[in-house]
Amino acid sequence: MPDVPEDAKPDELIVDLRERPLVEAALKDLGVIATRDGEVEPFDLAKLTLTYGLSMAPDLPFIMEIDAVLFELRRRFAARCGGWVPLLGKNRTLSNQFGAYPQTQSQGDFDPVQAARPHTTGADPATGRGVRIGVLDTKLYRHPDLEGHYETPAADSAFDLPDPGTATPWENGHATFVAGMILAQAPAATLVVRDVLDSNGRASAWDTVVELAGFLDDGVDVLTLAIGTRAQDGNCPLIVQRAIERLSPHMTIVAAAGNHGGIPGIRNGLTRTSPTWPAALTGVIAAGATTADGTRAPYSPDLPWVTCTALGDEVVSTYLSGKVTLRSGDVQDFDGYATWRGTSFATATVSGAIAARIRPGEVTAAGAFRSALAAGDVVKGFTWKDEQTFA
Repeated sequence: MPDVPEDAKPDELIVDLRERPLVEAALKDLGVIATRDGEVEPFDLAKLTLTYGLSMAPDLPFIMEIDAVLFELRRRFAARCGGWVPLLGKNRTLSNQFGAYPQTQSQGDFDPVQAARPHTTGADPATGRGVRIGVLDTKLYRHPDLEGHYETPAADSAFDLPDPGTATPWENGHATFVAGMILAQAPAATLVVRDVLDSNGRASAWDTVVELAGFLDDGVDVLTLAIGTRAQDGNCPLIVQRAIERLSPHMTIVAAAGNHGGIPGIRNGLTRTSPTWPAALTGVIAAGATTADGTRAPYSPDLPWVTCTALGDEVVSTYLSGKVTLRSGDVQDFDGYATWRGTSFATATVSGAIAARIRPGEVTAAGAFRSALAAGDVVKGFTWKDEQTFA
């Protein structure tokens, strides 16, 4: 079982780049030293690393209660500025599994299973030509079915398959699986893959927005985010919201709804009704998963912000070749393909279906999504079953 990740980096604070001097001055008044530790100019975001001034707290060299710092900053700004506060956020943890703290412990912890090469979807090999699909995920490993269909940042252009004699964490094949699902719908599309998730399928919110900024220069039509987070306060990490707001005018964003739809009760202060971010943000296409018979998969959320569904249960796609360490610790041999389940893979199918209907210069991604919904064969509209409770 993977180690439990921290909710957020305890000594890091994310602020608006333009408001950074105000925040630094307020931190100084609190006896906190703020070290500038990075900027994302397209999103006007800055990261600060916090420490106590040694003269004021010699026995406490590091800030360990970021929530207390945020509370005091917000209180002071609101009191002095008529309720206004600058953008202040924690550097939260995001995941592709939606199953580890701070996300809901869910039914989303599914292991891939070795499978035979899948049957083709019958899509015209020219489908998706001229369309660019962004993917933010784990590293993409080489696979013969994917060659010639993807781009990666120059520094990470070669992702060789793991050594067949060395076991590789199961999470490492996530992007490879997602890529195969997209290309099954749009074989001629170009995937623009940026990696942010580690071998445990996790990334900080800051690292995530740094990579998201890169898509602004990549000319992508559709951005695939099979990652997300849920917070005990129910709110989207502010920096993720800022990034999505800046990206949305330039591309259509499809995000996974999460795999927590079937959990009972409350875990870590979260429930099956907790929103998944960025999927639940306005303007984002939130993709849920169905089983082979078209019904909602039991782990897929039944919530009003889910936009659509696609097959995501027991699907087969490209995967790693060699020995893979599963969640249980067992090692299984894979030969390039696997069966897997989750809203991540429904998300990939939705992105691919949109790409298949885009006609550069004629049909936009937004128009292609409407067309895919109207067709109803691959992508289906979602109706919230609990809506009558508000009647």
